[in-house]
Amino acid sequence: MKAVIIAAGKGVRLKPITEQIPKCMVAIKGKPMLELIMERIIGAGAEEINLIVGYKKEIIEDHFGAEFNGVKLNYFVQKEQKGTAHAVSLAEKYVGEKFLVANGDVLTSTANYKKLLETDEFEKVDGLILARKVNDPWRYGVLKTEEKKVRDIIEKPLPGEEPGNLINAGIYRFKQDFFESIKETKLSERNEYEIVDSIKNYMAKGKDVEFRMCEGTCLDIGDLDDLKRANTMLDELFPKQ
Repeated sequence: MKAVIIAAGKGVRLKPITEQIPKCMVAIKGKPMLELIMERIIGAGAEEINLIVGYKKEIIEDHFGAEFNGVKLNYFVQKEQKGTAHAVSLAEKYVGEKFLVANGDVLTSTANYKKLLETDEFEKVDGLILARKVNDPWRYGVLKTEEKKVRDIIEKPLPGEEPGNLINAGIYRFKQDFFESIKETKLSERNEYEIVDSIKNYMAKGKDVEFRMCEGTCLDIGDLDDLKRANTMLDELFPKQ
């Protein structure tokens, strides 16, 4: 299976570090986090990786080149910050029938990518979302679920109005027909095409989207505090497989 990694972000909340490098190249114990992510995705079985780049893209391209750990890399430039759905759409012709989507700022272990990449169990499922539990779900996209099925995703609900504490971890698997739902996605209030809205479109078509629970730690590197935690939790984030 092929993978798409969204690595076009500027990382405004990680300044001053990201004044010189793109967000995904911020180092954790000496390694760019994109490198850590690709090591785990390849370890889980990805056969080709499509990188969506943008801000200071040449730093990413110069660092990794045409392949990484024996796996071919394709680069697609998101010239404007038009959102996660738009980013994924750039790789439409390069992903095959089923593909993984990961954010270039979410750190987790190989085991969690395997949950989505090992597809034999999920032939009847159209989409999968990696989910994790948090104590402050109102800060995230909260999953409304029924058994293993995802019924809705509620972005940053008011405290006390969230349907639970299960949130979208930002790692997915879809079938090729997901791109039709991306094309039908409208601009959000942030003036972006959001992948969460595309998923809602997909489910509205009757597509079967389920979630799988994250094992162990999953950390979204949004600001300098998150980066500090990641540097102290690297062994927990990436246990030996």
